[in-house]
Amino acid sequence: MKTAFLSLLPAFLIAAGTLASAQQLDTLTLERAVVIALEHQPALHGSEADIRAAEAGARQSRAGFFPSIGATASGIHTDGVSVVSPSIPTRRLTYNTYTAALQGNLTIWDFGKTSGRVSQSDYLADAAGDDYVSARENLAVNTEVAFLGYLQAQRVVRVNEEAYDQASRHLAQAQAFFSVGKRPQLDVTKAEVDMLNANVTLIQARNALRVARIGLENIMGIHPAHEYTVSESASPEAIDATLDSARVSALRNRSELIAAVARVDAGKGGVTAAWGQRLPTIAATGTYTWNGYAFPLYDRWNAGVTFSLPIFQGFGLVAGVELAEANEDIAQANLDVLKESISLEVEQQWLAVHEAAERAVASAKLVEQATENFRLVERQYAAGVATALDQSDAQLTLSNARITDIQAQYDHRTALVRLRRAMGISVLPSIH
Repeated sequence: MKTAFLSLLPAFLIAAGTLASAQQLDTLTLERAVVIALEHQPALHGSEADIRAAEAGARQSRAGFFPSIGATASGIHTDGVSVVSPSIPTRRLTYNTYTAALQGNLTIWDFGKTSGRVSQSDYLADAAGDDYVSARENLAVNTEVAFLGYLQAQRVVRVNEEAYDQASRHLAQAQAFFSVGKRPQLDVTKAEVDMLNANVTLIQARNALRVARIGLENIMGIHPAHEYTVSESASPEAIDATLDSARVSALRNRSELIAAVARVDAGKGGVTAAWGQRLPTIAATGTYTWNGYAFPLYDRWNAGVTFSLPIFQGFGLVAGVELAEANEDIAQANLDVLKESISLEVEQQWLAVHEAAERAVASAKLVEQATENFRLVERQYAAGVATALDQSDAQLTLSNARITDIQAQYDHRTALVRLRRAMGISVLPSIH
């Protein structure tokens, strides 16, 4: 059963995460962030417990294939008056009674009751294992998205820092021109307003960076008190897949779908077990007893075969079958809904990847043009041809273009990560 392998994963992750935590967190890479999240994120603990519970349930259901053996022992002391009948005088009796017994029972054939329960519990254990895989993949995706969000916010801060520095230089330039009578006071005032606006924008960007860091640490499940750097990660590999092939990949590989199919199969096992409750059970029984009033005790044994058939159970058996069939139908309906949901998710992410890729190309051209425009306006302002408003507009256009380009690049990278997950392709680092 594949969950046996999955049950070993938490121990490996703990070992890997402990090694990562033992070292000081001075530089955070994407792979390290995912490993830390897999170790520390509490959301995974519930899925791990589900696996243990499902595997225990599977082992419990198999108990029906094995004999059950029990032992009893008693020692009773009796002291009192014995009354048999009015014609017989009473007398006082004092004695001890000792009894010991071994009982055994083995189901020979129960027409599918036990095998149905075993099949049901095995499939539920497999579903729990696939749910755990899905939880890990989702956590890895969320970590990578948060990581990319932090890198995006970090680059936006740098753009706004450069815009603020440029505004400061414009103010110094305007003041210098004003002092020699080359520019009016209005240019100085305009440059001061631009610098203050750039400072406000920079404050907002830095706060967004702090919020992004909090979100990343929350996903990882740790909150370091000291500062650390987040290193740029390589762009995800492009996915060369048509929409139809992406859907096929998702329907074949998504662990959620595999778990849903297992639950449908578990429902079928439940129906088999429920129907079996209406059929006979054949079992072998045996008892070996020792009893007596003093040691050594006298022994005897018996063995036999029993046949039991439920005839009427207050319609409970019929209701049990109907309940099992309804649960199977629910599992099948959930599977069908999940297939539709995953197909929709794949299409949305596939379109998002292509839209973001086109936007990234357009935004790169926009930055190129805005940069050239800014250079021209800078030279014209120094020559006294352009106005302070022209200079301010060119700087704002360039900053907005650079931020738009950053957003397009990281939107494309995020869409690739989400599409890979939607297609059922693992997003975990190679060390998992």
